[in-house]
Amino acid sequence: MSTEAVGRSKVLVCQHQTRRLLRQSDGEAFFQIYSGGMRAAESSDNAWLIEPVLDNGHPCAKGFMQNTQLQAFSNQYDFTFVAFNRIGWLKGNYHSSWCPYIPGQTNHLQGPANLWSNLAGNLSRAPRAAGLAEMVQPTTEQIAAHFDNRTEAERLARSISLSLRSMDISVEQIAEFYHEQLVNHMASDSLDGKRSSSTLDQTLFAHVHSFFMHLGAARDYLAAFCALRISKDPHKVDSFARLIEAVRPEDFAGDNILQLFQAKGYFRQKLNSSLKFEAAGWMAEVTDLRNEFMHRRPYGDRFIERMGFVRPVDSDAGLYRYVRPIVLKSVEADVQNVILRHYREMTGLCHAAAVASGNDLSVLALTQADIISVKSEK
Repeated sequence: MSTEAVGRSKVLVCQHQTRRLLRQSDGEAFFQIYSGGMRAAESSDNAWLIEPVLDNGHPCAKGFMQNTQLQAFSNQYDFTFVAFNRIGWLKGNYHSSWCPYIPGQTNHLQGPANLWSNLAGNLSRAPRAAGLAEMVQPTTEQIAAHFDNRTEAERLARSISLSLRSMDISVEQIAEFYHEQLVNHMASDSLDGKRSSSTLDQTLFAHVHSFFMHLGAARDYLAAFCALRISKDPHKVDSFARLIEAVRPEDFAGDNILQLFQAKGYFRQKLNSSLKFEAAGWMAEVTDLRNEFMHRRPYGDRFIERMGFVRPVDSDAGLYRYVRPIVLKSVEADVQNVILRHYREMTGLCHAAAVASGNDLSVLALTQADIISVKSEK
């Protein structure tokens, strides 16, 4: 304490007025998220409200549609399905569960972030349980040190999962931005295609940047995981670019994930070399796009990217979509559509890679032997 503070009288909390801070009451909602700002909210089992729809000058929710009708509706108007999103509040705490569309799959409840989290947990379960069983009344610090003492495979699998979850959050927030902007444009009757901006635009720029950053991180952790499986040092071969430099033709026979990369066309032999490879296909495309926004310029740098607008889909039915431009190689596109294309590719790749790994992907279930410390709070 400084000498200046000594002798000062205590500053009391003011008591002139007291207002309780509002807490959200307990509740839950389940959505199907679509491109362009559209979404469907579940009202009851297999009964969905679509929103927003313009009705008599006001943004509204309209229902009800069954799942089959909703799918036909979205296909008819070219609204791309993004994810299932369950949100809610419990004792004032917000929670969100995001389950992205997984290309080629019919069950989307276990996304790639979940699979890689399960994989990491199952890799460590047996050795960790043995160590925990030897502990007697361990402290929180001892438990934390034990859990942080991971194998390289577990470390990389966990890093893949966390990066994929961060990527999910970026896509979720971009979809939320699109929905809010579409509702705002309807409410203000700004539906003539006039471009406008708002103070919220900077959040969109940040989430677009985050999407490419986390996609690149998941890609590089996956490459390091693959390097480990073919007996290369993942601290040296720690990115997809270095994996391509290190891999040789004989390595493909020894690993299913590497074979998956090859089957998807992510590797091609260099000209005038029978041993060395270079990036190709979608992997080369998304790497260049990531480098665009990580190293050459941030999204929002171009004038046209700083404003969005609403485009009519079926004005008689009150249907519109929000559009926010992105400029790629002097061509204007919608940034959400661009991101959704790469998001689907990445979720499909990481889901397939988890399956190809041959590791246990089952959901962890705690048993009595797994519980080593219990603390009861009133």
